[in-house]
Amino acid sequence: KIQERKQFMTKIKDLEWFCPQPFMNAVVNHDRVTKPCCVLKGWPNRKIKESGKTSVMEVHQSQLMKDFRKEFLEGGGPLTEKFCLVCKEQEKHSKTESHRLMYVDKFDEDHGEYKEYTAALEEYIDTDHSEPFYLTMEYNAPNNFCNLKCNMCGPFNSSTYAKENEAIGITKGKGMTSHWLAGRTWVNEEDDMSQYTDVLKNLIELKLVGGETLALPQNYEMMDHAIELGVSKQMRLVMTTNATLTPKMGKLGDVFEYVQHFKDCQINVSVECWGEKNNYIRFPSKWPKIMENVKRFAKLPRTKILFATCVSSLNVGYLHEVADGVDELRNSEPEVYNNFATGSLVIGGDNLYTIATVPEDIREFYIDKIYNESKPQHSKTFMKLISYLTETPFDQSLHDRMIEDVAKRDKYRGTCLTDVFPEWKPYYEKL
Repeated sequence: KIQERKQFMTKIKDLEWFCPQPFMNAVVNHDRVTKPCCVLKGWPNRKIKESGKTSVMEVHQSQLMKDFRKEFLEGGGPLTEKFCLVCKEQEKHSKTESHRLMYVDKFDEDHGEYKEYTAALEEYIDTDHSEPFYLTMEYNAPNNFCNLKCNMCGPFNSSTYAKENEAIGITKGKGMTSHWLAGRTWVNEEDDMSQYTDVLKNLIELKLVGGETLALPQNYEMMDHAIELGVSKQMRLVMTTNATLTPKMGKLGDVFEYVQHFKDCQINVSVECWGEKNNYIRFPSKWPKIMENVKRFAKLPRTKILFATCVSSLNVGYLHEVADGVDELRNSEPEVYNNFATGSLVIGGDNLYTIATVPEDIREFYIDKIYNESKPQHSKTFMKLISYLTETPFDQSLHDRMIEDVAKRDKYRGTCLTDVFPEWKPYYEKL
């Protein structure tokens, strides 16, 4: 795979640590501050918000973005070290898999889905970047409504998680200090879609996320605007959903009415485990309902389904089961169920559900499971998981805080960690 990557691109391949996202992608955050990538850590949203220059083009032309883009052309620097922690960590454990490398592969001149734009990107990186070159945009609506409260999530992305924190007395932790939330549990603000017109006109991919993507009215307003502009047929629609509900919210109705107006569609179904274990982590989802909706999604025209996971302390030993479950679906309809992805790695900071919280004996248990139960076709992916488990130092303090967090949520929800993941019993009972 590394050799294949070296054989394409005349300029990009010679760059030491290149990522296309800062050059051709815009992520509109919940607070309507733009950033170049969805997995960046420590992006100065608050500082940008206070500057009053938050739009796609204002951020694009800022000194911060000029310096950030420059580092990708010069092999890195302090900004990439600070903001690109997820990809840096992923590439410590795998030379072929990270978000950055996935984005680069999209411009593979032979097989990449953006291959027809490779030459244009290579020309663009040699300019002063004063003119935009946006091919993709991810829209996070100014709305954190979500019907689930996943353990590894936070109040910034889930209103029900925020309400649970309030109910169990948690006032510090992931997302709690967000200026956007400002003490609220649910934020639902209007957005002016006309400000995105110039970006939408050139997009080849529009990605809608949440909260719960399919339950946010702003996402339907964005799709309506693309359709009304007459540009929806040129772009792929990508939606990330927990697949638990499909409300009728837009001018046209529900998601099934919208997909036909776009060139094609990819629906990323967020799951953490396959089956009932998923219900515990992504509480209070119901697996049969998820599968029912997935099968409905699969019948949509020109639509593929991707199952995406967030690698955390609770599911790292079970992701091979997700791969097996997806394989079964692919065997029945290989053109519809695209694949699964071990997506964002939960890393440190104020998130408690990192690999660092997994004790040594549980790590050994998970490593044995992965070696003995994963299928050969998934071996490369799961070697990365084994690397996480063997190379990430154990953090006792973080472990203790995670167990305490689990116990508080279990008590409030009426659930029990060890009913679902019995390997944690010795540590859970200590508390």
